[in-house]
Amino acid sequence: MSFTTVYERDLEIPIKISKSASEDARRKRLERWPREAGLSVPLDDSGTSFMQLVKSFSTDYGLTPGERTWDVKDVGGKYSVNMVWKLMRNNEEKGYAKVTGEISLTPTGEEQNNVVYTARLKYTIEISNDVLNEKATAENVPEVNLFG
Repeated sequence: MSFTTVYERDLEIPIKISKSASEDARRKRLERWPREAGLSVPLDDSGTSFMQLVKSFSTDYGLTPGERTWDVKDVGGKYSVNMVWKLMRNNEEKGYAKVTGEISLTPTGEEQNNVVYTARLKYTIEISNDVLNEKATAENVPEVNLFG
């Protein structure tokens, strides 16, 4: 089954953690951040989050968000982030939403009483071509009035 990308966005997101937090506490917070906040970050000026976007696309294409799997691991000075959220129809995977990227374990700056780290993430939604073709066909069917 082939898929087409219907949404893609690269973002750099600042993550602020109190200077008073221990190094260990900061690392744990950075490791948890994608699961706790990564899907609710506004993607643009409209304030729409990835979670809202996934639900909207799912509704538009008659899909249901299914299982979400996260993989966040320490890879030499950064956390590698990989999340896949299956989009289902009739127990069959018909698309997926993904978050991939990295969070540096080295601070990128300071702001007041916070240390700032930067997450570089790519948000993607892909839908199967058969679902896209089905939707395009349904939207382009001309109306015929038999009772004129």
